[in-house]
Amino acid sequence: MTYTETDLVATIEQLAGTDLASLTQAQRDGIDQFHAGGTAAVDRLLPSLRLSPAMTVLDVGSGLGGPARQIARTTGCQVVGVDLAAGYVEAATALTDAVGLAGQARFLNTDIARLDRFDFDAACTVHTQMNVADKETFFAAIAHRLRPGARLATFEVCRVGNDDPALPLPWTIDGTDSFLATPAELMVAIEDGGFDTVEWVDETPWLVEWFQQLGARLAAGGTAATLPALLDDGPERMRNFAGALGNGTLTVHRGAFTVQR
Repeated sequence: MTYTETDLVATIEQLAGTDLASLTQAQRDGIDQFHAGGTAAVDRLLPSLRLSPAMTVLDVGSGLGGPARQIARTTGCQVVGVDLAAGYVEAATALTDAVGLAGQARFLNTDIARLDRFDFDAACTVHTQMNVADKETFFAAIAHRLRPGARLATFEVCRVGNDDPALPLPWTIDGTDSFLATPAELMVAIEDGGFDTVEWVDETPWLVEWFQQLGARLAAGGTAATLPALLDDGPERMRNFAGALGNGTLTVHRGAFTVQR
């Protein structure tokens, strides 16, 4: 089972040698963006959402909250993140409190299908659906919680052929909770869930370069509190992910969609 890490705040502060509020933004960026591409990937998603400060965004699979806080910080929007991992929601809330964004971003430990709100202006998923077997139902649940005409931005991992990537990976330790689709299969599942495709872009070449520079960026952050250090087998999981992108086993596609209704 993946995402079982607990006491993440204590681990961050122990590794950093300081409290959350004393971390620089660069140090936080090396911790809380639990996806390939880091803050730059979120920057690539934002234009397609066409956000204004009056909007509220739903972040599904919000993890440690990095994308949600970045959206709130850069656009002025309200953001609600939902995630199934209680330890991650707890850490996301603490990190948000530490940077003074509690009034703009909040996090709920719940399944998207149980979220009792249906008026979001936009939504995003970042490295989330790999753990979801029934992708059409998953995206239908997101569509159901959006206003008519609202936009969805995705940044998602796909398989290229029939070969399995080496384990462990950031989203799975033993493969039992990994359900990879091809890019074409994933796009169809999103469309069948209630969306029309606006954009579908292969970001793999950019991400291969991003991984090649990751070590230097983490070192420049000046802290031992980095995402790989927080995760069980974190360095190996990141290496396997980078290797699978580099050898063509995996790909990452960025998508933009609108609700059909």
